[in-house]
Amino acid sequence: MSQKNREAIFDVKFGLKSFITVCSILLSVMILAGILTFVIPAGEYLKDADGNYIVESFHQIESTTRLPVWRWFTAPIEALIIGEGNFNIMQIILVLLVLGGTFRILDKTGSLYAFVQLIIHKFYHRRYLLIWIITLFMMLLASCFGLQEEMLILFPVFLAFSKAMKWSNFQAISLVLITTGVGFTVATFNPFTITIASELAGVSTLDGLWFRAIIFVVTYPLTALYLVAMAKRDEKKNSQTTENVELEQFGSEQLKVFVDKSIKLVILFITVLAVIIIASAVPFIADLKIGMVLMALTFVVGAFIIGITSLNSLKSTLLALWEGVKDIAPSIVIILLAFSVKYIADNGNILHTIFHYCHTYILSKSPYVAVILLYLLILVFEFFIPGAAAKALLLIPLLTIAPIPHISTNIIILAFLFGDGYTNVLYPTCGTLVVGLSLAEVSYATWLKKTALFQLALFILSAAFLLLAVYIGL
Repeated sequence: MSQKNREAIFDVKFGLKSFITVCSILLSVMILAGILTFVIPAGEYLKDADGNYIVESFHQIESTTRLPVWRWFTAPIEALIIGEGNFNIMQIILVLLVLGGTFRILDKTGSLYAFVQLIIHKFYHRRYLLIWIITLFMMLLASCFGLQEEMLILFPVFLAFSKAMKWSNFQAISLVLITTGVGFTVATFNPFTITIASELAGVSTLDGLWFRAIIFVVTYPLTALYLVAMAKRDEKKNSQTTENVELEQFGSEQLKVFVDKSIKLVILFITVLAVIIIASAVPFIADLKIGMVLMALTFVVGAFIIGITSLNSLKSTLLALWEGVKDIAPSIVIILLAFSVKYIADNGNILHTIFHYCHTYILSKSPYVAVILLYLLILVFEFFIPGAAAKALLLIPLLTIAPIPHISTNIIILAFLFGDGYTNVLYPTCGTLVVGLSLAEVSYATWLKKTALFQLALFILSAAFLLLAVYIGL
């Protein structure tokens, strides 16, 4: 493969058109949120001495913190500086910047290129099997450890592999977004969803685990088959087969030594990263909320070791790092715009009002209708609060102290899991989704069009499992 082609594979940066489109969508959502704060009455629930919501205490208030129109547009900066969860925003930005710089270093050294060539040789005739393996791996990480935005670090690898196999950028980003989004939806031990929700509801994380495991088993092949179908569609569109995939023939002994050395370094780097990813789910480290910082440090140290070893120049390594950071810097704007929606809604005090009126309506319905309406209610809140922990802290206490007849706590938690995970591949307020699409230069409209049937199938399947849970009395 020529140097020109190799550079094309690892050219990870934001497309201007995609960036402008995503920012326009998010600005529209911000304006909509701002308008709603003036349309929907401000309201709140009071809390008792223990910090628990008092369900009968809802009352309308005169919102003194509602943002004036001009502050809708300063909300991204305010959310970063003084907004709730701003430390998490900073961590995500840090990881993304380090991602860009790290992979540019690995690109310059040729290490990732050598590693991807090895994978292509090994899976030359088993590329669909590899999709099944990747899907299972990514879903397990999301389902068990709650990893999603962190998995964007793997996009350059998937992009390289996809281009080598003549698949599209859409396929590459789907291997990240679809797999982790579905894994989040069918959470088993996810500390950011099931653990927090269970603790707030006063139940064990093991309650209903058998049912969630069945959902995972059913959803996994559906996801893998969808991704395989997308890969086959790309191949058909490009009139390519595996025999047409271009493989590098490592002829000289010097090149073979370089490849062996590069592969060993990258494997060591990925192994250490995997250890950090798993360690970040350990309760002590998870409580410190520094998992993403540890990943960023691992990236920087690993990339510098590989860079200096292969390039034999600190200056060249630093220059490559800067180029990568510069290319991915627009992600900061997208992340801030996405998080500003919640900041605007919080300042307008409209979330409690939305919950109160929707919950009151749900109480008058049969259990089967109520559980679907509950699911839709959580989907509404997901639009404003994409963060799982923040949403759980608001919804779970309210839903459990004001129970819906014949809807158990386990079912409430299950509906919460579905509503939180499903929209990670649907709503433009999900920072991971919009950043990922921008990196892949896939428009949001294209994403919705190509994933529409899969999204619909996922929604119907999750709704069916909720109805089944009511029927069996989960």
